[in-house]
Amino acid sequence: MTDRNLHYLLLVGHQHAHRRIMGTLCSGRLQPGQPKILDFLADHQGCTQKEIGEGCVLDKSSVTGLLSRMEEAGLVRRENCPQDRRVVRIYLTDRGAEEAQWVREVFDRVDALGWGDIPPEEREQFMTTFRKIIRNFEHREETE
Repeated sequence: MTDRNLHYLLLVGHQHAHRRIMGTLCSGRLQPGQPKILDFLADHQGCTQKEIGEGCVLDKSSVTGLLSRMEEAGLVRRENCPQDRRVVRIYLTDRGAEEAQWVREVFDRVDALGWGDIPPEEREQFMTTFRKIIRNFEHREETE
């Protein structure tokens, strides 16, 4: 593999960022998988388990297990929707909100490290192109 291959660069970039994030966030306070759910819930309080799975790119069984452990740890709470008792909404607890803030701070530090001295216009162009790459993958998955 070489650094000319998209899949290889995606893998290397992910590994560097993931190692830094997990080394900080999962050193006793949080378990793997929990940081991205906390981050997602910070912007989507009261969403469903299905929405968490879609937003965090996790399968149903992974979300179920993670949420159960997070509820036991006092990070989230579940509430039945008054309009439809079959629907369960997920909310951050006060402790969960504090942890979500810490997660965001770590994510921001890792992003800043990755961006380094890359100027804002190059950052935006990269993000635009990267979103197109992701859409290409998603479109292909939908048509297969």
